[in-house]
Amino acid sequence: MYQLISVNDAMMTRDVWLKNLETGTVDFCFDDSAVVDDKNNFEFMEIGKTYDCKIELFGEKIGKSEKSTICQVLERNVKVGDGLMVKLKVDADIYYIPENKLRGYGDVKVIDYYYTRKDLIQVDQVVHGDLLND
Repeated sequence: MYQLISVNDAMMTRDVWLKNLETGTVDFCFDDSAVVDDKNNFEFMEIGKTYDCKIELFGEKIGKSEKSTICQVLERNVKVGDGLMVKLKVDADIYYIPENKLRGYGDVKVIDYYYTRKDLIQVDQVVHGDLLND
């Protein structure tokens, strides 16, 4: 569970700060759900309230480097909306990446992943429009 601790609204998107209530980690996440779908988005979230969230690491699988993060692969082919994701563990925190990012890598248990941002992809039962088929 995550608590919404802050929101920074921009013209079309926003940044949200979420605190993982189990690990204490504060994640700075990008939210463009309102741009994708004006009805099925995360605008309902209120500061101080608690939500069940899924966060995607937006990036690429790469070899070991000082920019990469070591991720434990917990589960493959996890459905989020209509999309297939990989469930990862980074330290004590859970994140997701698109399944196609590991296409061709076989049954790996650990990956080095370089991400440039964290994207909010699900809040409670509301799924980001990019993961829904029309």
